[in-house]
Amino acid sequence: MPMRSMICRAAGAMFCLLPLLAFGEALLKPLPTPDTAKLAPEVAKEVNAQRAEFEKAKPSLVDAGLAAAYAQIGAVYARAGLLDTSAIALYDASQLAPKDARWLYLRGVVARLQKNNNDARAHFEAALALDQTYVPIRMRLADTLSDLGDLDAARKLLEAGSNSAGDQSALLAMLGRVEARQHRNAEAIAHFNRALAAEPQATALYADLADAYTAQGNAAQAAEARAKAGNAQPTLSDPLIAAITVRAAEAELSVLDQAKQLLARGDIGAAHGKLEAALASKPEDVDALALLARIDALVGRHEPAQEEVSRALKLKPDSAVANLSQAMIYEFAGDDANAFTFYQRAARQDSHSLDARLLLGNLEMRRAHYTEAAEHYRQLAQSDESIEVTARLTAAQVAAGQCGVALAHVNQLLAKRSQDGELMQIFVRLASTCASAQAQERSMALDYAKALYQQRPNAGDSSALALAFAAQGNFDEAQKYQAEAIYEATRLGNAPLADSYRATMKQFVAKQLPDRPWPAEHEYFKAPRLQVLQATQNATAPPAK
Repeated sequence: MPMRSMICRAAGAMFCLLPLLAFGEALLKPLPTPDTAKLAPEVAKEVNAQRAEFEKAKPSLVDAGLAAAYAQIGAVYARAGLLDTSAIALYDASQLAPKDARWLYLRGVVARLQKNNNDARAHFEAALALDQTYVPIRMRLADTLSDLGDLDAARKLLEAGSNSAGDQSALLAMLGRVEARQHRNAEAIAHFNRALAAEPQATALYADLADAYTAQGNAAQAAEARAKAGNAQPTLSDPLIAAITVRAAEAELSVLDQAKQLLARGDIGAAHGKLEAALASKPEDVDALALLARIDALVGRHEPAQEEVSRALKLKPDSAVANLSQAMIYEFAGDDANAFTFYQRAARQDSHSLDARLLLGNLEMRRAHYTEAAEHYRQLAQSDESIEVTARLTAAQVAAGQCGVALAHVNQLLAKRSQDGELMQIFVRLASTCASAQAQERSMALDYAKALYQQRPNAGDSSALALAFAAQGNFDEAQKYQAEAIYEATRLGNAPLADSYRATMKQFVAKQLPDRPWPAEHEYFKAPRLQVLQATQNATAPPAK
């Protein structure tokens, strides 16, 4: 008899399990105890109490039960905004129950919140492989693929789920929107109509339908659809994500979360009402006051907005949220000097404030402080590798005379995201116009541009291909594709874009290669100031007082 078996018989079964349990523990990452001092007192109290309950229960749990406990504490940390600790807890949950798609899905959700789309994609793909029926997994994966620039993969993924989607209007709407971005307007129209048949109250889809009809040149049906457009988006039941986003123990914060969601959907009146309700029960809620101030500023109520944000700052002078709201109110009023001061304060008080960094960068671009703008965008890009941030960083570096630095950064990103079409277009534009680009890079840019144009001949890719040809000295081809870009922008009713393309066309006619990846009037170089929402815009305003 082997020595191990002899020992096991003598010492009992529990002793024999110890090496196996130790091996299982080795797969887990130690769960840190995060610093909750910066959280609101009631939130910190809940988080610490939940962690104590977790530690108390953990010794008696095994396998799926222990995995669920890790997932639950991970959800607690996610709700509190402690995403790094949440990610570790959910990692441990998926290690303990590797065949449970729920924990992989939630890992993807947290990765998205962390702006880490590549990890999110991997988690969602693993979850979908285990569970093909939970529709939100498929939709969040498709959304991630879209953000990564892989619209074809997103469309195919949604198509695969559309036949069994039944009354899942949200999936059908997402598929239609992806198809519309790819100029598959007939397919988009069919899916929008199918989504509306499943959920007639989702009136926001009529605006998408109108855009698709307009792109087809069908003005009559576009006008008919536009007249029915509202603000209600398709609904989707996702009880798993509720564990991350809903704080059931705190009604006030739940109302605040609802207000943010309504604001994101454009339902400004409902968001305003939610915040007023929150403040009625908790008048000193600084976050609610700050968000209410932003809404009032957005609709042109400058005096109430200033009163609300002043009250928030009096309650909590070092609140990053309140300082950011004050900066935005100044920007709405056209006061960039004071806006700059408060954006800086918000960024100092919360180094992870993406909005503060973005708006600081935009403001510095308006002031022609390009090196400073590039630094703000660079810090933002450390947490957010989205196309918009990458493009703005690129534009700022080019304007600061650092196109070689920009090209090196874009090349690094492409090494990780070689199938990202939007990132590829930035490379094409930059390599074609940067004096520091090597001949090999310009040749590669032309190859990329041809491939992009072949897949999606829209105005952006047409104008990028024109730049790539101009960089090779072929100005006849450059004019041909620039003319296509002008036509497409004009057809879609985008007069400012068409005008900027015409300015570039004049350079091609004069056989001049632009020295910028986008025209000088592009918003990446001349970032627009925050504007008060006009009454004619598609949003429901709060009632007048």
